[in-house]
Amino acid sequence: MYEMMPRIVMSLGRRSSTGINILGTCFLTKNPGCFATASHVTQGNDKDLCVIIQNQDQLSDYQDASDNQVRCVPAFIDKIDTIHDTAIVRINEGLTSTIELVSLDQVKVGTEIEIFGYPHAEHGRKILTKQSADIGAKILLSAAHAKIKHCVVNIQTRPGQSGSPIFIKGTKKIVAILVGSYAPGVCGISLGGIDPQTLHMTSHAVSAEYLGRML
Repeated sequence: MYEMMPRIVMSLGRRSSTGINILGTCFLTKNPGCFATASHVTQGNDKDLCVIIQNQDQLSDYQDASDNQVRCVPAFIDKIDTIHDTAIVRINEGLTSTIELVSLDQVKVGTEIEIFGYPHAEHGRKILTKQSADIGAKILLSAAHAKIKHCVVNIQTRPGQSGSPIFIKGTKKIVAILVGSYAPGVCGISLGGIDPQTLHMTSHAVSAEYLGRML
């Protein structure tokens, strides 16, 4: 299953005068040309937004970190939901996938999961990476007078992984989408561009069912 990830999981970027700035991770859905991501990755703005198409077919192939030649396809925000931190962006190509978006209701604490994303994206390094972890907790967070289903994932993640799909191990079922590390407030201190409050071995993800409703 994981070998096909380069054809499903891409990076989302924005064109600038100096090149492409990688914003985070996105993944192809069953709807033609539609990619899902976290809404904060898009910054609510699709000016110069693009999907960076992977130039390889197998995840086990070597990824050349020095290869800066990429194919960028213009992307446009189709739907955005800031309450659930989810978004759908569309490109004018008929790419599709066979993944399934399911609810966190289908997993228990301790369920093994697999995450695919770009942990080095903030440094401009486009390396698709597989990580294995498990569900540490299922929680409800309040937003706009509603209870939103989230989970705590037992792994430390990086900003470039925001929008990463989280699969139930060994399946095509995406159970959640990574939204980032938990930080209780503004620290005011940055160490090498990192908020020290995020240096813990847990990350937050929102149930993929909210994305499913947007398609």
